[in-house]
Parts: sequence; structure tokens; C-alpha cells
Amino acid sequence: MMVEAIIFDMDGLMLDTENVAIVCWQKAGEQFGYTITRELMLQAIGRTVTDTKKLLLNHFGEDFPYEEARKVRAGHTKDYIETKGIDTKEGLMDLLIYCQNEGIPIAVATSTHRHHAESLLEKAGIKSYFNHIICGDDVSNGKPAPDIFLLASKTLGINIDQCIILEDSENGILAASRAGAIPIWVPDLIIESNIAKQHAQYICDSLVDAKHLIEHLRE
Repeated sequence: MMVEAIIFDMDGLMLDTENVAIVCWQKAGEQFGYTITRELMLQAIGRTVTDTKKLLLNHFGEDFPYEEARKVRAGHTKDYIETKGIDTKEGLMDLLIYCQNEGIPIAVATSTHRHHAESLLEKAGIKSYFNHIICGDDVSNGKPAPDIFLLASKTLGINIDQCIILEDSENGILAASRAGAIPIWVPDLIIESNIAKQHAQYICDSLVDAKHLIEHLRE
């Protein structure tokens, strides 16, 4: 199999941030008198800001103060990160160093907006490893549309069918499959998903396993 590049999702795949995001959304909801359940926010994983807004407005109605709640959620997230830092996923650094040593072009393709994504990657100490960073505000259609991955492969200068895409979310795996890439599912909060199982070409329990798989695919 020709593997010429690797495209990484960010939240939940490289950074252990999805649980933090859910808790902070719940705190923000409480401040405005809304109960934001974990089950609801699991549906937001992999979505852009715009699509998350649609999800919450569809659930709570047009009166839900999304922009205000999002600012409060962002404040809680900032406080958490400044206090406790950002944990990276097991095996991430070994995989990034492997890509660096092997000269494999790599990119980030995240639904998160650029200012926040670059800040998180910088704080986690991994931003410099990536050739390119593609963010949710770089495309019109977020995951599960394939746009962000097609843009990432174009920016890398590698055909999409020669790109491995590492994803933890259903929306991300759907987008990778629709793009025509090689989707590898590394589950995070959602560990049972018929959609991800159906559309992923490979499934790995962790980035440690993903590195071993990538080494094998490139032999």
C-alpha cells in the first residue's frame, strides 16, 4: 500500500480534550439554566463550531444563547488548561518522531477554529512537528463532509488515496472515507460505533497500535 502522508485529527485523537470540552459545556449550560447532557455533546464530537451551534439550537430551540454560552465554555476551558495543562494521547510523541525521522509529511485537520487549535497545539508542545494545520474555519463544509481532508491532502501535495487519516470520531471517519483516503479509527469517548466500523479501513486501540500498523503498511 502506498502511504505517502498522514493526516491527524486533533481533539480526542492527539489531545485528551473531549472530556474537558463536555464538562465545560455542561458548566456553561448550567449558568444559563440549561441541562446539557453528555449524550448530547457526544454528538458534537468532530463537528465545526457552526454545526455544533445547529445541534444545540435544534435541541434547545432558537432561544438557546449559543454565542454567550460558548464564550463561557471557552473561559472554563482556558481556566482548566492553564491550571492542569493538556494531556497528549499515549503513543503520540513516538508516532510524531517516527514520521519526522522517516520524512513522512504530516498535517492536522481539525474542526476547531484556527486561533484555538494553534494555541492548543502550541501548549501541548507538538505544533512544530506538522507541515500544515488545516482548521474548521478553512472550509465551508465540516466533517462528515470530506472538504477538510481534501484540502489537507492538496496542501501537502499528496494524492488523497495515499494519505492515512487518523480519527477518533464517527464524523471524522465518515469524512475520511468520503474523501477516498485510508481511514484509521482510534476510538476515544465513543468506543462502539457501527458507522465507524463500517467506514474505517483499520481500527486501532491506541496511537501505539496505529504506529505499528503504519510501519507495517509502509513496508
